[in-house]
Amino acid sequence: MSSVSLSRGSFLAGPAIPAGQRQALGVILATAMAIAVVAPFDVAFTAATLGSPFLRAALIALLALVGARCALASGLSLTGTGRYPSLLIGIAAAAAMAAYVLSLDCWLYCGAIDTGYAAFLHLPLPYRLEYFMLRAFNENVIYRLFVFPALVWLTSRAMGLRALPTGIMIALMVLAQALNIGMNVMAGSDHPLTPALLAYDFLRYIVPGVSWAMLFWRFGFVSAEVASVGCHLFLQPGFSYFL
Repeated sequence: MSSVSLSRGSFLAGPAIPAGQRQALGVILATAMAIAVVAPFDVAFTAATLGSPFLRAALIALLALVGARCALASGLSLTGTGRYPSLLIGIAAAAAMAAYVLSLDCWLYCGAIDTGYAAFLHLPLPYRLEYFMLRAFNENVIYRLFVFPALVWLTSRAMGLRALPTGIMIALMVLAQALNIGMNVMAGSDHPLTPALLAYDFLRYIVPGVSWAMLFWRFGFVSAEVASVGCHLFLQPGFSYFL
């Protein structure tokens, strides 16, 4: 797939979400709202909802619904229509990404891990799994299901194109993840920005986010969500063993 084909019609008057994708969206909505009630995780999301669990549930639902509409209008799919099931694709991607991150944090860039984060990785495994998997689910909803399709939809109309080239799609994936990492990782870091740190942040945080967006583009959002959340089932036990 080298481009995204855009459907005819306006955003609001676009085609209805197909039945299979409506079911997937219902599960995504229910799960995201439940997680948002428990904790906001994201910096911007926290600020926008003023500490209110009700506002968090309402906002995450709105983001998911708008994102799904943008995705549909931009030729993206929630469930995918590929040859292999989204679940299998997501699990395979989760295992591969966990191996990639472990190679960075435990060997190639072991000295670059923030001391506070390193201490967090020594907390009991069940706590870490709960924290990171819940956070990953709603992070994917915000930045992959909402921000990325919204950027695709807006860019296509600003450029007057019915299909965005691959290079632009990848640039939008990077931009969506850069917004996430800029607010949630780099803004709260005490380390001065150096070329080495920027390289680490790109490899450690931007590459995984872009990988999840690529899965969304090629195989549907469900595969991206399974991969993003499921990655920690491999990654966190790996940290327990190697760190």
